[in-house]
Amino acid sequence: MKRNRLQLNVVLACALAALTIAVFAPVRDFTFLNYDDNVYVTDNPHVRAGLSAGNAAWSLTAFEAGNWHPLTLLSHMLDVSAFGLDAGKHHAVNLVLHVVNVLLLFWLLAWSTSQPWPSAFVAAAFAVHPLNVQTVAWISERKSLVSTAFWLAALLAFVKYRREDDRRAHVLVVVCAALALAAKPMAVTLPLTLVLLDIWPLATRPKGRGSLTLRYARELAPLIVLAGVCGVLTLAAQRGAEALQTATSYPWPMRLGNAVVSLAWYLKAMISPSGLAVFYPHPMTTLGIAEVVVSGVAVIAIATLVVKRSRTFPMLATGWWWYVGTLLPVVGIIQVGSQAYADRYAYVPLIGIFVIVAWSAVRLAENAPASWRRLLASAGAAWIVALALVARAQLPYWHDSVSLFRRAVDVVPDNALAHNNLGTALVDRNEMAEALDHFQKAVAIAPWDSDANSNMGNALRSLGRPEEAAAAYTKAVEQSPNDATYHYNFATALVDLNRFDEAVAQLEAAVKLDPGYTKARLLFGTVLYRQGRKDDALSQFREILRQNPADDRAARAIKWIENGGTE
Repeated sequence: MKRNRLQLNVVLACALAALTIAVFAPVRDFTFLNYDDNVYVTDNPHVRAGLSAGNAAWSLTAFEAGNWHPLTLLSHMLDVSAFGLDAGKHHAVNLVLHVVNVLLLFWLLAWSTSQPWPSAFVAAAFAVHPLNVQTVAWISERKSLVSTAFWLAALLAFVKYRREDDRRAHVLVVVCAALALAAKPMAVTLPLTLVLLDIWPLATRPKGRGSLTLRYARELAPLIVLAGVCGVLTLAAQRGAEALQTATSYPWPMRLGNAVVSLAWYLKAMISPSGLAVFYPHPMTTLGIAEVVVSGVAVIAIATLVVKRSRTFPMLATGWWWYVGTLLPVVGIIQVGSQAYADRYAYVPLIGIFVIVAWSAVRLAENAPASWRRLLASAGAAWIVALALVARAQLPYWHDSVSLFRRAVDVVPDNALAHNNLGTALVDRNEMAEALDHFQKAVAIAPWDSDANSNMGNALRSLGRPEEAAAAYTKAVEQSPNDATYHYNFATALVDLNRFDEAVAQLEAAVKLDPGYTKARLLFGTVLYRQGRKDDALSQFREILRQNPADDRAARAIKWIENGGTE
């Protein structure tokens, strides 16, 4: 019997891997995106240099993109060492990791429940659900893939610990949990998922309150300490990146309302995954009370049903509280960034809902006629096929930045981030007129967005409209006075307008904010020379050479000046 079950599990695992690869195979031809891929990989000097002892040490203290996730950075470095900047191979690694997660999830459920078919259904839904396209098809979401792999490995080790009382397995739980946290801080809720496994399917939760408290205090203490340390590091990283929003900009009633709507939105998107996009801007004051009330009633009704039926159907408690608990850090109560919700946040949480669907069907089929069992099985298979087709249809949007953000502005037209990133992608294609149109739309939606204002200035300057460019740069500098790039951009337009004294002031600010800003120092020296301030110009060029003796541009400029303006 055990041998037959093992053979079935192997066959199902192979089928799940084949299904996942078949759906996501096109990612091998996808490009890097201009949304975080530059921060993590293409413009990150440490990652671009590949894996080394020095870069590994840097990753342990780096707060990149408002997060502490050294294992993710090491993963990107390893990719660069192996493949260079071949985006298709980076995407292929994402796909391999997703396949690993699908198989780990299947094995976790099949081993802990001894029911391979519902386990395969859950793993298949996880494998191909359109909400998970973002996690697989976006190189920057490597963090979720790596974190989930170690999260599921920790759960597998926990099952072994519970069944065999193997202390080494408990050590493995702690190690895997630490690695999951080092890849993405969302794994802070991992201890909760261990407790939920005790409720179902393991059914090993102690009966007495005292013994329960004592056992969990002993077993979960190291995990909770790890989660607390990771939480502190993450908050510090997000504050440093100015990603953590204040109660003034996002008041608590607004946060709580959006959190309730988010809990309902993911459930709706799980059932009907249409209108998906890379970014959904926070509704802010436009969030309707009716939407909050309807969402709240739906969530409370489901929670009430779960509480009432959890003794008879313990998988309801495990599935529902898995969903709510693992989603809680990202529903916006602690608001990071300006999104309302995101497809990628559902990667782990929806496992709980898939479990409810699968094992509810099992319970319905227990005493049902054979025809009903066949109908349930056919409906489950049809849903998986439908999800796979929708996911495959959604994949092309993630091919490149232009297609991705065109889709985003189609789904949510008042989407400043999407218009700004689409404009940036169009600039890379030298389609300046259309790029300007999207930058202008971004600024109209979010006039306080310094990046959109600066990008609009770049487009205007490229189109030969320096006066308008200077006006746009002025706003960017006023909004973000500590950004050296904005000062430099403003200076370029001022030079075009022959307003050299003002350009000098902007360039002084740029190099003060960023002493290693070579491009700004080159322009600074050039402007000073044009003003007849040769010694000051030489000072700028010599500083460039001091920082980088191999800089030919600075060396040529010095030679030019010392030769009296001739070679």
